[in-house]
Amino acid sequence: MDDEWDSLVWSSPYGTIFHTLKFLSYHGTGKFEFHHLGVWDEKGLMAVMPGGKVSRGGRAVFRTPLGASFGGFVFRHRDLKTMLDAAAAVHSHLADSGFDEIEMSLPPSCYYASGDENIRYLMTASGYGLLERDATSVIPLDVFRDDSLHNVLARNLRRANESGLEVEPAEADGLDAFYGILVKNLASKGSEPTHTLEELKHLIRAFPDKVVVLQARAGGEVVGGCMVMLCNGRVGLAFYICDDPDRRPLPVAESALYRAALWLKEREVGFFDLGTVSRGADMNWGLMRFKSKFGSRTYVREHYGKDLSESSA
Repeated sequence: MDDEWDSLVWSSPYGTIFHTLKFLSYHGTGKFEFHHLGVWDEKGLMAVMPGGKVSRGGRAVFRTPLGASFGGFVFRHRDLKTMLDAAAAVHSHLADSGFDEIEMSLPPSCYYASGDENIRYLMTASGYGLLERDATSVIPLDVFRDDSLHNVLARNLRRANESGLEVEPAEADGLDAFYGILVKNLASKGSEPTHTLEELKHLIRAFPDKVVVLQARAGGEVVGGCMVMLCNGRVGLAFYICDDPDRRPLPVAESALYRAALWLKEREVGFFDLGTVSRGADMNWGLMRFKSKFGSRTYVREHYGKDLSESSA
């Protein structure tokens, strides 16, 4: 089942690494109450949706994703009528299984082949309501060139080169120093990593051709870097970005993101998602300005919800 599921995800116009069971398997047993869903037709598995149960206010909510960045439906093909029929069957199954609501977080449209908007139309046609829309900064890599960089970024990259700052891929067993900087960086902001060191090592070992940590070194010491995830053949995501707060004059984050963009472009990836710059309407303008130096454009990550009582009526 796992192989059939993941094969559909990788071949679909709508799949990402976060929809695969292989990715979700890094979560320890019992951490989440998973309830992954598949839909079959006469040709076999035709749609999947990872997710699971969470409780809120005495109501059972099916959340997709659960333990990942993006969720939602993944279909074998683009036939809209078939997609709507499959979604209706899923909603009825969830209602019959005791779920009261479904919440879904979708990737930006650039993650879909040719910017396909079928999934978003399905949201409207199936009675979902928009809960929140987050802004994310995405670099179109087809126009990402040294001669098109913002002059401040170009100057900082030259300064990084003159200072001897180097950014290179790290091995899975060499992540300890990077993770230490990540912890230190987030602690300075009153936060901590979502993932443990062992979980990140697991992901790199599980996806050696899709996950890379680009370590930044200065004077032989790790001072930060960027963990990049190739989400599908179209988009790479900056999973973690960090620099050492004590070495802040060095343009570590900029150098790491620049090297990551080149790593993705070498693999003929179309877009580099630098991550969100807002939570709903609450925009982080400083972060937005920082990411805009790379020629990024604003896309949206949308979160939808649906009351399932209508599906059991």
